[in-house]
Amino acid sequence: MPSVADAGAILARFITDRTGAPATVSGLERMPGGFSYETWRLRASWVDADGPRSAPLIMRKAPRAGLLEPYDASVEFRVLSVLHDSGVPVPRVYWCDAGGELLGTSFYIMEFVDGDVPLPWSDSLPAASRPEVHRQFVDALAKLHTFDWEAHGLSFLGVPADRGDPAALALDRCEEVLDRIRLRPYPVLREVIAWLRANRPRSPCLSLIHNDYRMGNFVWRDGRIRAVLDWERVFIGDPMADIAFTRIPALAGWCSVSGEMAERYSQQSGIAVDEERVRYWTLLETLKADLVGLTGLKVFADGRSSDLRLLQIGRNVLANNIPAEAAAIGMGA
Repeated sequence: MPSVADAGAILARFITDRTGAPATVSGLERMPGGFSYETWRLRASWVDADGPRSAPLIMRKAPRAGLLEPYDASVEFRVLSVLHDSGVPVPRVYWCDAGGELLGTSFYIMEFVDGDVPLPWSDSLPAASRPEVHRQFVDALAKLHTFDWEAHGLSFLGVPADRGDPAALALDRCEEVLDRIRLRPYPVLREVIAWLRANRPRSPCLSLIHNDYRMGNFVWRDGRIRAVLDWERVFIGDPMADIAFTRIPALAGWCSVSGEMAERYSQQSGIAVDEERVRYWTLLETLKADLVGLTGLKVFADGRSSDLRLLQIGRNVLANNIPAEAAAIGMGA
């Protein structure tokens, strides 16, 4: 990527080209955190159909090497574009450079949504607010899973050949990642994939799946969830995959979709929570999370990144996740 000053000038020209009117960019700075995409904050002034605008914005930029290779920021941009009026709270997106010619990798620019980002280990939200946060968290997921993704042109994400068997496509993608990593044989992961292939459940419907639906990925302000963030892992699949993701112990916190909240989800969406499928997808989602960590370890081992966080994730991921989830689902019993 060019220097920060040069990047700001490039972005100003980019916005000018997209809007047809002079634009300025200032205050470009990288925000801390983020393992999959670089997140940059900036202030821009531009002109659109409503007249002159000036606002803080966010640039989501693909890294040169990272956890979710291969990268294409236009995927997330297209998904957020069609979700804008869906009832699912998402940031408004403005412009995208899919080719990556300007800054070296693809990026898109969206609105900055101010507010609190609740984390499982944080008490930033008062206890009295948590029930309402939890309800809205569940209701937003119900809206997402009933969104007509096909009518809105999201089939490009990949539709399972057999619509009742979405796990097959998910497992194909897992094997592609595992074959690409090749750090060592990983026989336990091969065994998990074989078991998951042999025990695939049928799914009565396909939904748009966030695939990282958890605390830490939404913004809360003034009594509302203002935006669900981080859509880089989105896919078309079994809605139980998202339900399962909210129950992964390290991520769920107090916002898991279980018990009364699972009942609420079913009432809001019309989709029954199938606990057998949830258990299956908990193992599959844990496998996918482990593969993300191993991808980071591969990137570090190849010398394509010096981010020590990638090394730590890769070292910890297998021992912490797969054995417990495999035992919980009764794999091998």
